Amino acid sequence: MPLLSAIREIRQKQFSPIYVLYGPESFRAEEFLALARREMIAPEFSDLNLSVYDCTETGLADILQDAETLPFLGEHRLVIARQAYFLTGSKPTAKVESDPDALLTYLQNPPDYTTLILHTESDKLDERKKLVKTLQQTAKVISFPLLKDADLYGWVERQADKYKATIDRQQAMKLVERVGGELRLLDKEIEKMALYVGEGAAITDEVIVMLGARTLEQDVFALIEQVASGRLDRALRMMYDSMKTGEEPIKLLALLARQFRMLLHVKQLAPRGYSQQQMAGMIKMHPYAVKKAMEQARFFSENSLKKLLGMLAEDDFRMKSGQVDKRLALELFITHAYAERQHTPG
Repeated sequence: MPLLSAIREIRQKQFSPIYVLYGPESFRAEEFLALARREMIAPEFSDLNLSVYDCTETGLADILQDAETLPFLGEHRLVIARQAYFLTGSKPTAKVESDPDALLTYLQNPPDYTTLILHTESDKLDERKKLVKTLQQTAKVISFPLLKDADLYGWVERQADKYKATIDRQQAMKLVERVGGELRLLDKEIEKMALYVGEGAAITDEVIVMLGARTLEQDVFALIEQVASGRLDRALRMMYDSMKTGEEPIKLLALLARQFRMLLHVKQLAPRGYSQQQMAGMIKMHPYAVKKAMEQARFFSENSLKKLLGMLAEDDFRMKSGQVDKRLALELFITHAYAERQHTPG
């Protein structure tokens, strides 16, 4: 079911007995759960008619028993069951075992005074299971994939509107490039910038540069961008600036290794026909980060990336054993990365 349709129905007090939420975008899923709490349960009775469970710690039979309990003083009960691993192909370590048949029985006649929400952050449901097939026919099933490209930029624009400010598409792209694609962090940045510019005003390039909080991961990402683009002087300047703020060189080295490892992954996976979304799931990264990594990886050969990762491993050992000046090691590595880029055909 489309997310916006489900939100509209809930606001109109049309509650489904069962919702299934799945997908890795936890921020939007949490927003949906917050909406359900506000609309389904009267605030004065929230302690009495709202239950939240972890399915790896509480058995499904106990959760369903709660769902079948009449609401106390209020009109509706909301039961949220997180970590609903039995809907997926994975089986994490759990303190209890859940019997899917109990839920199949519940689905035959779910009480209309309760809404049960099953939530998992798994990329997909296991559609081979009878329980999942039945839920797809009887429940409202909503996916929460990681946002990318136009969907991500559109979300940024809507969040700015939510905080009574405006942001154009180019500035939305700039904000994502600066902050990254993590919605929780983007939301905080947009809220901060909206408060700064004032109601009805626009979030401009200047505001993004002045207020946008760069994470160390984003700084390293930008540093490699400078190397890939052939701007060694800017890359070294960014490294010096990071160290001036007190960042530990070993941490910078580890993040460089993480980024070059991602470049190698996409370099190897892209020719096999995998999409950005598929690669993001395989290497556990945001699709936007994968897109940028693909752009950077084209400046390096696969052999060059393997060679640079080997250098990083050696530098890590030498730094930790005190065999080399940490700043000098970083300078030399960035220079080597620049040289490898230069030797790669366009």
